[in-house]
Amino acid sequence: MSSLENGMLVQHTSLGIGKIVALDQKAVHVFFATSDARFATKLRLPMALPLLSPATSPNAWLSALTGFALDAKTGRYGRAGAWLSHADAVARFVESFPQGFTDPKYIGEGKERGEQRASKWRRAHEMFVETLGNGEGERLLEAGDVGGLVERTLRIERHVRTLHRDAERTSLEDGLKDPAAAKAFFAALFELLATATPEQPRFEALAAAVATLFPSAARESLWPIVTLLPFVARPELHMLLRPRFACDVAQRLGLELAYDAEPNWSTYSALLGSADQLLEKLRPLGARDHVDVEAFMHVSTAKRPRPRPQQPELVT
Repeated sequence: MSSLENGMLVQHTSLGIGKIVALDQKAVHVFFATSDARFATKLRLPMALPLLSPATSPNAWLSALTGFALDAKTGRYGRAGAWLSHADAVARFVESFPQGFTDPKYIGEGKERGEQRASKWRRAHEMFVETLGNGEGERLLEAGDVGGLVERTLRIERHVRTLHRDAERTSLEDGLKDPAAAKAFFAALFELLATATPEQPRFEALAAAVATLFPSAARESLWPIVTLLPFVARPELHMLLRPRFACDVAQRLGLELAYDAEPNWSTYSALLGSADQLLEKLRPLGARDHVDVEAFMHVSTAKRPRPRPQQPELVT
């Protein structure tokens, strides 16, 4: 391989797919998808040329990566300072919850970031199972009791409303005022929840039903509506997607997202894959499902308050 370009996706014979983030006369700097380090790998030229070839498959996450800068001390190109390795993210989480996901503070209902989120999501899940689970939602739908479905759904949604809204204030309550559109929404929702694993046609049907509920809303604002109830109902399979938060977390934790503003299967399946990978890494800390993954994302990437400067003691 003789022609290398900055920003190009390449395949290394042993390191896998990566993105060229910088080129100079003596080296090519490649950030690999499997890397858990801040810095790109520095490969000497021309020795590295036989080991590199153009990537044969796309990688939306790598393509979107930006913010690499030269570190004068090491001579290598690194991610922005806000980026966290998995070890750094875990250290932040354990700092708040020393016993991981079994920590009494985490499973309680206090004010610490993470504990209130997890307990509220789990309570919402219990509410869904109690009021719409075990075939009850389908029974109401078959009986034509759309009002009953809406009432129970909004009761669940209100319990976690503060946890799932981005800046876009699309209201599920407003969207469900049309009985015909609401009926189509619930039919698509229960179809998606009925399968052992998320399926593309059923997800796309739900996304289309949500778009009908909100014909004039910004497409990006529909992501929380499309993904909220699947996440609440089956957190072992589904995941909530809040656009601004998801994009920020993907950049900071190095997760593949393939984000597009229009709710779509490619982005959602990428999110599920990243959430599943993160869940497996967190199981030694006691993580059970995507509720724990969602809480971990919030805790590990939260902005920390700056320490207050100590006031000098007054000598009297």
